[in-house]
Amino acid sequence: MRPTLRRFLAKEVTQFHLCPLSVAEITFKLQRGRLKDVPDPATWVPHSLEHFVLENPSATAAQQAGQWSWGHGDLVDRVLAAIAKEQNLLLVHTDTVLKKLTGFPQKYFPNVTE
Repeated sequence: MRPTLRRFLAKEVTQFHLCPLSVAEITFKLQRGRLKDVPDPATWVPHSLEHFVLENPSATAAQQAGQWSWGHGDLVDRVLAAIAKEQNLLLVHTDTVLKKLTGFPQKYFPNVTE
């Protein structure tokens, strides 16, 4: 994690939110070697469940995720953006594709590999 993101999370964020779909996506990508330097979910999921607010998609958010006319087809990204919009939560991410999209509150940080 870049220092700018680490500082932002430490100083600007007072409450962390987690969508279970993110856990599934991270686990899926880890198993396929598509994520580097990410701890095993077995080490952080229990802590997250205890300390984070879980955000499950509502039917309205799911509908919004499907209705956006974006070329970006990653369903998890679309759902996370729709949850952010519906709940007025800032979606903090390192996704270069997601940063180009509009219609939801977001803050992009460059990834370590960029």
